[in-house]
Amino acid sequence: MRFSTTIRLLGVALLESIASAQLAPAPNGWPNFWYKGHVTNKAAFEYNPTNEFIFPSIFHAGEYLDDPLGEWYLYYAPHENPGGISLVYSDSLEGPWKEYSNNPVIANKWDSYYSVPHVSSPDASWNSDAGRMFLYFHGDNTQTRWAESSNGVDFRYGGVAVNNQMSGSNTTESSYARVFAHPNPASKFNYAMFYMANEKDNRRKIRLAESVDGRKWTVDSDYVVQPGGPEGTDVSGANYWTWNGQAYVIYHGSSGKIYARTIDQTLRDVGTEPILLYQSRGKGEDVGRVAAPDIASSGGNTYLFYESGDRLGATIAWAKMQKQ
Repeated sequence: MRFSTTIRLLGVALLESIASAQLAPAPNGWPNFWYKGHVTNKAAFEYNPTNEFIFPSIFHAGEYLDDPLGEWYLYYAPHENPGGISLVYSDSLEGPWKEYSNNPVIANKWDSYYSVPHVSSPDASWNSDAGRMFLYFHGDNTQTRWAESSNGVDFRYGGVAVNNQMSGSNTTESSYARVFAHPNPASKFNYAMFYMANEKDNRRKIRLAESVDGRKWTVDSDYVVQPGGPEGTDVSGANYWTWNGQAYVIYHGSSGKIYARTIDQTLRDVGTEPILLYQSRGKGEDVGRVAAPDIASSGGNTYLFYESGDRLGATIAWAKMQKQ
């Protein structure tokens, strides 16, 4: 009995060792984020068709828009039908956040352009060439669309940015996109996108698309991140982030944690092992799954916005980086 117990404990220890070995060590000065609370209020918000909110996107409205409702806009959405791209705004990244009075700003039916079961996963970015905000969203899961706006609340439809056909017949979903200025000055493209591609094996991976104008996109043939090891069987919600002069692709795994991998300016040389960036601490409201990271800085402070909770019961939460 003692022998079998010893063998079992050794096996557990070995598996834990293997799992930890698959995580890259955190670099010196790696940020430590502390949970601060929820942004969305399920009980109080007027637009809450499914009692779950996902995929926060921070946009610095005061930098780009004339007479914005607040200095900062945060877009989010329910995922279950009918979804609906929604907005809260604040003069501070620490809140309080006020719900926009006419949510959703983009619904699952839009004139003759589309009628889909749901729209979700908003990502807002400034398109410097067009001089407007471009907001990317999926609807349904087989394609990522975009819309354009000069004020962040009134949108005109753009079209389909990426869809399943653009990455091959094996693809079943093309969604959860984040768009950013292309970091490579030598690239012929001005904009880059990380997005989630699900395939027939039902394993979600992260892909790269690139664009000259933010409208017409070219999908790269290689994956940016494939799941495995500590991340679990799926990865999604990828974003681009720089810290201490190093660029990272940050994303969540089906493990319920947020990871980072180093990435070069071509967006093709990616670290082979993930670094743990954030996980819940298992106390109070700070429990369970964390996903879809978006990081913003203001006034010498850096903040992490993310979805918190199980896949069909999540809400939008925020954490603040500990001063170093």
